[in-house]
Amino acid sequence: MSVYKKSTEQNMYAQEWHKIEKKKPSPSNYRKLISIDHKEFVDKILEQKPKFINSIVESIYNGDLYILKNAISKENIEKLIDEVYEFSHTRPSSFHKMLEGVPNFHRWIDEESAGKYSIRSVKHATYIFPWNKEMSKAKKIVMDATRPLKFLAGLSIYEFENNTPKDKIVERLQVVRYPPGGYIEPHADNNKNIRLVISGYLTKRGKGYQNGGFFLVDEKNGKLDMEKEIDAGDVGFFYPTLGHGLERIDPEEKAVYDSKKGRWWFGLDMVNSDVVDELKRNTSSPYNT
Repeated sequence: MSVYKKSTEQNMYAQEWHKIEKKKPSPSNYRKLISIDHKEFVDKILEQKPKFINSIVESIYNGDLYILKNAISKENIEKLIDEVYEFSHTRPSSFHKMLEGVPNFHRWIDEESAGKYSIRSVKHATYIFPWNKEMSKAKKIVMDATRPLKFLAGLSIYEFENNTPKDKIVERLQVVRYPPGGYIEPHADNNKNIRLVISGYLTKRGKGYQNGGFFLVDEKNGKLDMEKEIDAGDVGFFYPTLGHGLERIDPEEKAVYDSKKGRWWFGLDMVNSDVVDELKRNTSSPYNT
């Protein structure tokens, strides 16, 4: 809760979040989907009208998924993917702990290395940090589309952007290609650093890939396919404790490293650095379906 204290006076969302989180436990199941134009929704966030604040916080906390349409243009999607692809194919796959001076890096995570993480997944992930200059176009495209959602989550618009690992919480952008066979096991995220899972969808099923995709868990513990509602350029968000994951992308095909084929996605995270003791970090956990 202390992460949000300095934000309470800066926006009214933080106060509303404090109220509802005291009243009832965190949600675990999806309730319904709400689609709205990105610009229209951002304008509502920044207006801070009390009626909207109350209704949106209650809606999110009750398990609703929001899809913001037309958040990123086709041109900017291409720029983002091209810049990340060039970065990840001009240097080797590597891993770096989040300590002072950590560079941007990418890692090819296959089934063999999937078990090294709190949540199993197969993906090609590129990690981008605010203090590094590479992939500045990609970073700007994402932040322009998602910064207002930090405000909605009870943080300040620029919260954590000047933090480095010594400050214990850092902002991290993850751009991912899920190749054929890529997936994420069902899981729930932690709500301590940010109250929203913020996602950007850079491809559409039926074009870059044919099968698999994002699901949420309903009250009967069933996996509900959300991918059919998503277009390239949309941004989505939901409360972190909802059960969710990614069904395997084109499971009959073979993953190829030197390819753009697959499902492209980004996530804006506020994560604990490796300065924080491993047992005290706010991390994700598997969700049994």
